[in-house]
Amino acid sequence: MGDLLSWPAIFLFFSELRAVVIGWHGHIVWPVLIVPALVSSTILYLVGAYDRRSLMTSLSYTVEHLLALMIALVISITLLYSFVTFDDSVKPSRFVVLLDFAAFGASTLFVRRWLSGILQAHHSRRNFFLIADAKTASSFYRLYRSRRMLQELRVYSTDPRDAGLPVLSEAGPSFLANFEEDLAGLDPESDGVIIGVPPSQLDPKLAQLLAYVHFRHIPVYTLESFHETQWRQVPVESIEAWWAFARESLLARDSIYDHVKRLFDFTVAFTALLLLSPLLLIVTLLVRLDSPGSAIFRQTRIGRDGNPFMLFKFRTMRIGSDSGSLYTAKNDSRITRLGGLLRRTRIDELLQLLNVIRGDMSIIGPRAEWIKCVEKYDGNIPFYGYRHLVRPGITGWAQVNYPYGESQADALEKLKFDLYYIRNFSLSLDIAIVLKTLHIMLFAKGR
Repeated sequence: MGDLLSWPAIFLFFSELRAVVIGWHGHIVWPVLIVPALVSSTILYLVGAYDRRSLMTSLSYTVEHLLALMIALVISITLLYSFVTFDDSVKPSRFVVLLDFAAFGASTLFVRRWLSGILQAHHSRRNFFLIADAKTASSFYRLYRSRRMLQELRVYSTDPRDAGLPVLSEAGPSFLANFEEDLAGLDPESDGVIIGVPPSQLDPKLAQLLAYVHFRHIPVYTLESFHETQWRQVPVESIEAWWAFARESLLARDSIYDHVKRLFDFTVAFTALLLLSPLLLIVTLLVRLDSPGSAIFRQTRIGRDGNPFMLFKFRTMRIGSDSGSLYTAKNDSRITRLGGLLRRTRIDELLQLLNVIRGDMSIIGPRAEWIKCVEKYDGNIPFYGYRHLVRPGITGWAQVNYPYGESQADALEKLKFDLYYIRNFSLSLDIAIVLKTLHIMLFAKGR
């Protein structure tokens, strides 16, 4: 609500200031006050600007916030000056609109950084409760600590014999007393309780107690729901075979969005190829000059429903390099001088727009993996085949949240993000991925 009100207030202030300076007195009509406010609020929502879990003091969030407002500026100006009719007496000043966006961006970012600092201080005094066996508690605690969560993690055993045993040998918490016995000490302001065992295996009395806790307005999470809510991924190691049916997804039916997305993909890819054709020709020439061989790299990848297709990219490695390791390591000697730059800026992937036009790929989706990698992962990583429920993408949720994979362990971590994308397949998530991809491209963070 604050953003919706602050935009009109800032605009009216600068309009009045302009009137004082140059003597212009025009009428302010409602689209000028409402359209930019609605567009900006919508785009900011997509980058997590209203999600208190977002780390708004980070540089990454700051960049995405500013990118979101730049996109909102373009959309707002297009709507105001192309589709909304004004006569000369009420046409809004472009300078005032630009100045308003600058002030609006600075104020909204300042407020969020301030509030985020307050929330971090607040959550650092709170805790999560984990109910789990020793093995689950130990692995979860390592992950919890690596995520630098602010809240203390208090661990309760599902087996009374574990009480007092350490979860980790190094500076990890020991198991506390039985959860039922310690309920009196449960802080009503706690951030939640995490169930580290399958709900079907819970003792009925403990399940009833957790229901009581839940209705005291203390959230109760399964491991899966905690990963999805807090870290926006799916814990592959913890889900069971019925995971795909536990909650309906847009992919579980013939969704309109799936068809709209395909139309959007084709339109964007075709337009981008036309606009970028001079750049593509220059890159083709530079690749040929940089090292011997074809400028275009072709490789069989696996697409939707497990169907193979031929993927196109600009070549970034020396000819014959694909016969070596399956993975590209950091500072890999096989990568050419120009190839490193093309990878960091993601320019090498622009030729995949041809695959998008052909219907092999989408703009957004899981990474299209090499057929040799898929054959290896399918037998070793549970639920890996679920990635093929959607078209692979030039960019995706895993690509913007996890670095380039160098091992099977990395493939498992990326699958957690891919499954989150499949479960939460939506327009809002796709737009958030586009903004994060722009951030990566602008700062050359790709590999």
